[in-house]
Amino acid sequence: MSQSLLHQMQNQLATLSDARRLLVGYSGGLDSSVLLHLLCQLRDQGQESRPVLAIHINHQLSPLADQWQSHCEAQCQELDVPIQVCRARVERSGRGLEDAAREQRYQAFSQLLQQGDALLLAHHQDDQAETLLLRLMRGAGPRGLAAMPRSRPLGDGQLFRPLLHFQRQQLHDWAVTADMSWVDDDSNGSLDFDRNYLRHQVMPLLEERWPGFAGRWQQSAALCREADEQLQSQACDDLTAAELRSERWGWSLCLAYLQSLSEFRRGNLLRQLMTQLQLPLPDSVHLEQIERQLLQPRDDAQGAVCWGPIQLRHYRQRLYFLPETLALGPPELQCWDLQQPLVWGDGELRAWEVASAGLLLPPGSDLEVGVRQPGDRCKPIGRGRSQTLKKLLQEYALEPWLRDSVPVLRHRGEIVAVGDLWVCEGYGSGDGPGYLLQWQAPARSD
Repeated sequence: MSQSLLHQMQNQLATLSDARRLLVGYSGGLDSSVLLHLLCQLRDQGQESRPVLAIHINHQLSPLADQWQSHCEAQCQELDVPIQVCRARVERSGRGLEDAAREQRYQAFSQLLQQGDALLLAHHQDDQAETLLLRLMRGAGPRGLAAMPRSRPLGDGQLFRPLLHFQRQQLHDWAVTADMSWVDDDSNGSLDFDRNYLRHQVMPLLEERWPGFAGRWQQSAALCREADEQLQSQACDDLTAAELRSERWGWSLCLAYLQSLSEFRRGNLLRQLMTQLQLPLPDSVHLEQIERQLLQPRDDAQGAVCWGPIQLRHYRQRLYFLPETLALGPPELQCWDLQQPLVWGDGELRAWEVASAGLLLPPGSDLEVGVRQPGDRCKPIGRGRSQTLKKLLQEYALEPWLRDSVPVLRHRGEIVAVGDLWVCEGYGSGDGPGYLLQWQAPARSD
């Protein structure tokens, strides 16, 4: 069995031909200890030449946490493996302790990974079965039921799970045969944690009734992963057809195309978009609200569906994806000389020098910038007469939720421009140099 584990481990690592360093998430427990020892055996036998580094995350949740850290450091010294320790404090932020610790752990791993690094984690077949059942209990779809992938990108590197096809008992037997030393987390026996409850109360009964069920569940997870890949491919095609567009604030999709899809494909498209934008996925309640409030033919833009940091609105046959709290302009007038960006709520107003067709002001003039006031009127260049800002903003199709925060530029009390929508009569540079205005949303990484 020892040679079989080593041989299969070697075959798994052969798929990581692009990795230049192998980092092991090392808790000191049985599973990660076996993983680290397997790597070191392959290294010592000359079958693995890449540098191996252990990473230990000390969550400081147990009184024994520092003892576990010392154990890991001693084991790494004995195995001649460098170790990097990250001490972290878990903040629940409304989530369970398990979820909060897991998220912080992956954040730490992500920050440590460099280009060309592969992070090896010791999840095995039993972990996969527990994950599948936990997600099934939460009502997950194909993506969730695909459970843990063998590999995926993480930070600047790649996460890899080479032990997914091994059972926990196989790893235990190997560790005993190799006379290994490992630590036992005192919380592993607590049934207060969902995963421990499954491990100690549920899984043994399933194994007794259906021996080898974990392996068959892994096949089901693989089928769910294939189904999810097909759904993602269809969602990407639908996103292209729906004309995803970057807006002044957020993004938008063609509402008519969304309405032409089945309800299932709409939900599939929205989940794919949220994944691409690295935003929380909508649950069934939000999808029902979207169907009822935003996808029915109507002309107004009053409806909104919110979850997490995002809100959805519709306007002029587009469905908009916006920050939950839109950037608003300050309540009082601000002076601006056009030389530096003007902070405007969470965004900014900029002025760029252009050769022609810009804003022209007398030398040394300062502008006053504020929000629109009741009764405000102006005459954009090329218009025959002045009109109220309310009417003009409708004609220029500025989204209704931005109209109360659009910056209005005044010179000696007279409106000279509104945002980057128009310049008023008498303040255009014509064929001469002037300033091009730009009203920007907060910077984003898309």
